[in-house]
Amino acid sequence: MSKTIKQLAQEALDVQNACNLCGVVQSFARAMIDLGEHTKGTDERNQHPVSVLWADKVAHLTGTQAIGNDAVMKAYTICHDLAGGV
Repeated sequence: MSKTIKQLAQEALDVQNACNLCGVVQSFARAMIDLGEHTKGTDERNQHPVSVLWADKVAHLTGTQAIGNDAVMKAYTICHDLAGGV
């Protein structure tokens, strides 16, 4: 059974503390499969805030992250709201 958007958003927030690239990438792949059940098409899934946060974490762990990226900050806010944040 796939995860809800709320669960996927919380997972994307939680992974921000991760340090194991292999584990992050494997979990990212599972999240993308589940996210596909809630999106319409590849572009929507690729650009979804959940995907953006996961991709940013991969970039951080590989040393390729762009600091101060407004799209990532916007994705963080949206995921926080989707996860039921205040």
